[in-house]
Amino acid sequence: MIVLRPHHILCIQQFKGYGYNEKFVNNMFDIINKLEKEKIIIKVDFDEICKSCPNLVDSICISDNKIHLLDKKVIHYLKIPLNQLVYFNSLKLNINKILTEEIFYKICNDCSWYKKGFCNYNKFKK
Repeated sequence: MIVLRPHHILCIQQFKGYGYNEKFVNNMFDIINKLEKEKIIIKVDFDEICKSCPNLVDSICISDNKIHLLDKKVIHYLKIPLNQLVYFNSLKLNINKILTEEIFYKICNDCSWYKKGFCNYNKFKK
């Protein structure tokens, strides 16, 4: 089982190998490679991706307020089931049925990866 934060469901789908550092990128690819084989559980807490993030310092996320708001938006707009074992592909299909360009913007417009142009709505529809 893989534990993921709500917003990481979107991030994983857009990930191309850019990251904070090599440790983060390698961990992200490891998690992505496991998603086909393992069930996931969505929790609003540090997850498998956070463990390698340089923004996690002494078990405290330096972007905690921003990240919690992002998670809340994903839960609200995309109806993410919390604390339930699900298959990533099923969850991804459901999310992509709900996701519109307007919802994507409402969720992601404050994200630095979105602002840098690494992430956009059209990549979900390919």
